[in-house]
Amino acid sequence: MNKERKNVKSSFLLLGYIVSLCIIAIVLSSKGITDESVISMNGDMPRYLMNGVYFYDLASDFPVSNPFAHVSRYFAKYPALSLGHHPLLLGLAEVPFYAIFGISIFSARLTIVFFLLLAALSLFFLVKRIYGNHIAFISALLFVTTPFIIEYSQIVMAEIPTIALTLFATYFFYRYCESERALYAFITALSLVLSLYSKQAAVFIIPIFLFYLLLHRGPKVFLRKELILASFLIVLLLIPLVFITLKFSRVNVAWVTNAGFDYKFSFANLIFSFQMLGKELLTLPVLLISLISILLSLLRKDKRSVLFFFWIISCYLSFIILGLHKNARYVIFWVPVFCVFAATLINACEYRFWKIGTSILLLLTISYQFVIAYRQEAEYTDGYEETAQYIVEYKKGESVLYQEIVDTGYFIFFVRKHDPGRNLIVLRTDKILATSIMDTFAQDRINSREQIYEVLQKYGVGYVVLEDKKSESCALEWLREEVKSDKFILRKEVLLRSNDDRLNNIPLAIYEYKDYTPPKEGVMLDMDIPLMDDSIQIPFKDLL
Repeated sequence: MNKERKNVKSSFLLLGYIVSLCIIAIVLSSKGITDESVISMNGDMPRYLMNGVYFYDLASDFPVSNPFAHVSRYFAKYPALSLGHHPLLLGLAEVPFYAIFGISIFSARLTIVFFLLLAALSLFFLVKRIYGNHIAFISALLFVTTPFIIEYSQIVMAEIPTIALTLFATYFFYRYCESERALYAFITALSLVLSLYSKQAAVFIIPIFLFYLLLHRGPKVFLRKELILASFLIVLLLIPLVFITLKFSRVNVAWVTNAGFDYKFSFANLIFSFQMLGKELLTLPVLLISLISILLSLLRKDKRSVLFFFWIISCYLSFIILGLHKNARYVIFWVPVFCVFAATLINACEYRFWKIGTSILLLLTISYQFVIAYRQEAEYTDGYEETAQYIVEYKKGESVLYQEIVDTGYFIFFVRKHDPGRNLIVLRTDKILATSIMDTFAQDRINSREQIYEVLQKYGVGYVVLEDKKSESCALEWLREEVKSDKFILRKEVLLRSNDDRLNNIPLAIYEYKDYTPPKEGVMLDMDIPLMDDSIQIPFKDLL
C-alpha cells in the first residue's frame, strides 16, 4: 500500500512538473501573439512565413507536374521565398497552423510555441533519465526562462525548432544507449534528419552521438545491424537536402565555406566566443553557476556529465568550421546544456542543507529570469498590414510595384494574407529595377527614368508602394522622385511605428499610377537571384 501511495505521489509530482513547465513556457513565448505587428526586422522571418504560405498553397495546387517551375512562378508572384537558402522544415510545420487558424503571424507564432514546448519537454525527460526529476525540472525551467530563448520564441525563425529537434533526437539517442533497442535508433535517425531539415547547423549533434557511442559501447557497436540501417536511412534522407542547398543557396554555401577556412585559432577568438555566453546567451547568474558546476563535475569525474561536455565541445568546433562562431544566434544551441550544468550544482554535495540552499538559489534565478524575459520588449513594426489591406481592397491593375529598403517580405506576406484568391502580383524593385543581395545593392537594371514607365506599363502596375527612405541604388532613387510627379496620385501614407530605428516614423506611401495599362502580350518577367547565383524568366501571363 505504501509503495502504491509513493508511486501515485511520484506520478502527481511528475505531472505537476510537466504542467508547470508548459504553463511558464506558453506564458512567455506567447506574449503579444495576437498582435500582427510583433515581427522581427532581421530579414529572415518574412521568408520563413512565406515559405510556410507556399507549402500551404501548394497543397491546394496539387497535382504539380513540374515542382521547380511551380516554385519559380510562385516566387515571381510573391518574391519573398527562401526555399533552399533556408531549410524546409519550419515552412512545412507552419502548414497545419495556417490550415486551422488561417494565414497570419499568430498562426506562424503558434508553430514556434509548439516547438518551444517540445524543446522544454525533451530536455526535461532527457535530464530526468540522467539526474532525476528535480534537476530535470530546474534545468528545463532555466531554459524556458532564458531571455535569449524567449526572444527567439516570440518570432518565427528556425532556431527554436532546431533546438527542439536536436534535444528530441538526443533523448532517444540516450534511450538507445541505455537499452540498445532498434526502435530508439530509428527514432533518433529520423529526429536527426528533421533537425537538419530545420537548420543545417544541427550537424553539430552528429559528432556527439558518435563519440558518446564509441566511449560507452566501444567500436564494435557500429557494427550493430540497427545502427548500420539507421545510418543508411540518415544518408538517404539527407540527399535531397544536400541537393537543394547546393542548387538554391550557392552563395551561402560559399560564404560559410570561406568563413570556416579563414578562421584563426587563437586565445582571443576563444575568449570572444565564450564572452557571448554572458553578454547575450545567458544571464550572469546562470553563467556563473554553470561554470562552477562544470568545474565541480570535472573534479568529481562525474560520468553523467560526459554527454553534455561533448555537446559544448562539438557545438563550439562545428560553428568554428561553419564560420558562425561570432553570432550569438548561431550558437544558441549552447543554452540548454549550460542550463543543465547550472541545475546539477544541486548534486555537487550530498548534504541536505546544500541541496536545499542550491535549490532555493536556482529557483530565485529562475524567477529573476522570468521577470526579465516577460518584461523585455518584443520587436514590432506596425503599418505593413494596413498598407497591404488597402492595396487588396482598392485593387487597380494586375500588379503592384513595391520598393523596400528594410523590409524583406512582410508587405508581400500581408498581401497574400488578405488576398485569398491570389489575384495580385507583387513586383519588388530590388528584383525588377535593381538587384540586391543580403541588404546590399549589387547593380541597377535600368539606365534612365523613362525605363521606369516601361516597366509599369509592361507589367500592368496600378500602384507603387514604397518605404520613403533613401536608397543606395540610383534606379530606386529615381522611382522615389518620380512618384512625387504629376504622373502619380498619393492615395495613402502609413507612418510605420517600430522599435527598429531604421523604420520608426518612416512613411509607407501608396501611389496610384495615372497611366495604368493592362500588361503587354508576350512579356517575360526576368529576375536575378544572387543567392542562387542564377536568374529566372517567367512568362508574365502564367502569373495572371
